[in-house]
Amino acid sequence: MLKILIYDDNEDDIKQLLHCINVYFDDIKIEYVTKICKDSQMLFEIIKDYDILFLDIQLNHENGIDIGLKLKHIYHDCRIIIISNYMKYALEGYKIHADRYFLKPITQELFNIEMENIIKNHFKKHLGFYDPKISNKKIFYNEILYIELYSRKTIINISSGEKYSTYYPLKYWYEKLHEYGFSYSHQSFIVNLAQISAFGKNEVFLISNDVIPLSRNSKHTLETEYAKYLQGVL
Repeated sequence: MLKILIYDDNEDDIKQLLHCINVYFDDIKIEYVTKICKDSQMLFEIIKDYDILFLDIQLNHENGIDIGLKLKHIYHDCRIIIISNYMKYALEGYKIHADRYFLKPITQELFNIEMENIIKNHFKKHLGFYDPKISNKKIFYNEILYIELYSRKTIINISSGEKYSTYYPLKYWYEKLHEYGFSYSHQSFIVNLAQISAFGKNEVFLISNDVIPLSRNSKHTLETEYAKYLQGVL
C-alpha cells in the first residue's frame, strides 16, 4: 500500500490536492492512504514511514525549503513533491532534490501526467538482485551508490555504508545495471545516476557526499545519460 503524506496549512489547497490524489489512484487501482501533517517535528519523525511527501513551500510560520533541507539529512526513501503558488520557487526544489514541482492550483490532467513517472520510479526501488556469492540478502538497485574496480575485485558501495566485494569484472556490472540507470564515470567506476548531485571538472559529487573520479573519456556520455535520466524524473 502506498503511503502519502501532505504537509500544508491551507485547508482549501489540501482539499483540492486530496481530490487529485483520490481521482488518480482510484483510477489506476493502487491502494493508498493519506495523512495530513502540520507539525515539522512530527514530519521528521514519521517521514521514514511514507512513500510520497507533498510539501508546501509557503507556510504561515515555517519555510518549506528549510524543512526540505533538513529532510535531506534524514535517511529516507520518501519522494518529495513541492507545491507552491509561485513558479519562482521551482529552482529552490533542486536544493532539496525534489522529484516534482506542482504549481497551484493543481489541475487533474497535469497531476495525472506528472504522477505517472513518480509512481514508476517509486516501484523501481523494489528492483534488485540476489547473488549468494555476494550477500545473503537482496541488493536493491536504488541503494547502490557506485561500483569500483579495486585490486582485481569490484566493490559495490551501498548508501547504508555497506560494501560488497565481488570477483565479477566491472563490464559485467555495467551490462547488468545500465538499463537501471548506471553509467561509467571512469574506467574503474560505475555510478548510479539517481545518486548524482553535481559534476566537477574531474569528479562526480554524490548525494551521499561521496566523491568519485570523472574521466575525460567518460564525461560526455555520463552527462548526456544523466540529462536523459533527469528528463524522466523531473
